[in-house]
Amino acid sequence: MSAENRFVTLLKNGAVRGPLLWSVVGRFPLYLVTLALVVLTTSRGTDYGSAGLLLAAYTLGGAVLAPVVARRVDVHGQPPLLLVTGVVHPVALICLVRASPDAEGVQLACAVVAGATIPPVSGCIRSLWTALPDGREAGFSLEAVLSEVFVIGGPLLLSAVLFWGSPGTALVIGGLLAGAGAIGLATTRASRAWRAEPTERDLLGALRSPGLVWLLAVLACCAVSMGVFNLVLPAFAADHGSADSVGLIFGAWGVGGVIGGVWYGNRRQHGPAERTFTIGLLALAVATALPLLAWDNWSMGVALAIGGLAIAPVTAVEYELVARTAPAGTVTEAFTWVITVNVIGSAVGASVGGLLISGYGTWAAFVAAIAALLLGTALAFAARHRFVAAGPSPDEPSVPPVAAALSQD
Repeated sequence: MSAENRFVTLLKNGAVRGPLLWSVVGRFPLYLVTLALVVLTTSRGTDYGSAGLLLAAYTLGGAVLAPVVARRVDVHGQPPLLLVTGVVHPVALICLVRASPDAEGVQLACAVVAGATIPPVSGCIRSLWTALPDGREAGFSLEAVLSEVFVIGGPLLLSAVLFWGSPGTALVIGGLLAGAGAIGLATTRASRAWRAEPTERDLLGALRSPGLVWLLAVLACCAVSMGVFNLVLPAFAADHGSADSVGLIFGAWGVGGVIGGVWYGNRRQHGPAERTFTIGLLALAVATALPLLAWDNWSMGVALAIGGLAIAPVTAVEYELVARTAPAGTVTEAFTWVITVNVIGSAVGASVGGLLISGYGTWAAFVAAIAALLLGTALAFAARHRFVAAGPSPDEPSVPPVAAALSQD
């Protein structure tokens, strides 16, 4: 695959376009649902404390049970779990919307079920990229770009739905899109052909790989940094004239990530991935210091757009290392552990950021975000030898049936 048109070449593969399309449909509303949960709750006259509890129930349901669902995918294949979650998830959200505002217990139960049954589309599509006969790196780079697109597009879709309808409508639409994407992906030839490698099953599963555990520790530090930013950016925007500007600030961050991902995905790779990962983390830590120089919301947007350039490249290499370090037969679970670590780390970062903002101001929170990334960089450097190809080589697809299903038509 040439360096100049890696994305184009990948998308010309007819066997790839179907799974990719359905994965986009299924994941586009992820951020819409989380935001709509808060908007729905507060629109019913409930305070932000109750809204936060509902969102926590939804988030923790996914964080705790997603690896369990993913492990079942590795055992039974993709379609059964995609079909089940593709039905249960939207039904749980519909029940939440239909529940009485006074029935807090029912709403919490629905939120937990909805979170626990978020369709494992991300883990499934990344497992397919892992088995791609050619273009695995381009697939992971595209995933990194799409992650930034979802961050931007989900809130925009919510705004569009709220313009014409209600928060409850937005929540239902989000659930239906997630379900449709999961069911659509389950019907593709590639998903039906995918099989995990035979392996001995144990309690630890993917976590029996020391390399993956080290990688998750690094990613936890990165997630703490992102969690701090999720809280400090709204605080900075409010302190500098307009809290409404926070959406544009986050958008600038996402645009930087998309540009960086497209650039990285179309360049020829040089050097081992573990070295690229460490260098990328260091560059991200340095870029994270730019917000300390911002004096208003516009300059903050510029700082984040520049800093965001490093996010998607680091994410793309991260996916490659996850595929490498995952034990045979656990690749879907391994990718799902990344999501769980991100959720937990972000929650810790938001808590730390809140304490620092209250006690010292936004500058202290920015410093904490930089420190978390530097710690992650140090861990990545210390553990770099553990990231050396522990799994199948990109040139030796581990799952022949899906490799054939994804071959160029």
